[in-house]
Amino acid sequence: MSDYLQYLEGIYGEKSFQRKLGYIEHNFRRLFSPGQRVLEIGPGFGEFLTFCNRVGITDIDIIDRDAGVARHVAEKYNVRHLWIAEAEDLAPIRGELRRYDRIFLMQIMEHVRKSALIPLLRTLYAQLNAGGALIITVPNGGTPLGLVERYSDITHENVFSELSLRQLASMAELPHARVEVRGFCIPPSDLLNIVRIGVQKLLHTAVKLVMIANGGVYFQIYHPNITLIVHREA
Repeated sequence: MSDYLQYLEGIYGEKSFQRKLGYIEHNFRRLFSPGQRVLEIGPGFGEFLTFCNRVGITDIDIIDRDAGVARHVAEKYNVRHLWIAEAEDLAPIRGELRRYDRIFLMQIMEHVRKSALIPLLRTLYAQLNAGGALIITVPNGGTPLGLVERYSDITHENVFSELSLRQLASMAELPHARVEVRGFCIPPSDLLNIVRIGVQKLLHTAVKLVMIANGGVYFQIYHPNITLIVHREA
């Protein structure tokens, strides 16, 4: 068993797995449908793969830098192709990648060195079919409410906000791209989460007012995590 797989097993229980799965379903369900071809980079314990299999998606490729993690999820889930590779350097396997309807990265881009961000974005976008979407979720550096997400991992190389994510997509000069950025929202799955949503809205309003009063640039999204979606329209 790899060290990273042991690390994941140490921090993830069934409750954590189901909670993350609930977030994925709530935030991304409208983007996925049966029969799509999907690539995921960094599958973790397989929450997104579970979601895909539930909605009828079985044509799935995965990339992970850790052989133990990749083989663990490949044995457990419906996976078509598996590559052991660094997200920062996909050149050795690029010729083997297929064209995809959706490419999904959750909490991966913050681990990529800054000089590799634009090349990675261009490489992944080039693998999208027309009508496809590249979905990237990262910690939100534009809110003080995201400090735990931002600073709890020493391997984070970058911090992103809604503005810098749009800037990144613009600098990559992706043809026929339409960009949206939105918060990674709490699913209203039970009474506790409904209460959390209400309290969170109050907190977001308070933070926004503080930033406006401070006189500087302020953001519109204050969720601890934030998602960039790049749609390929042609």
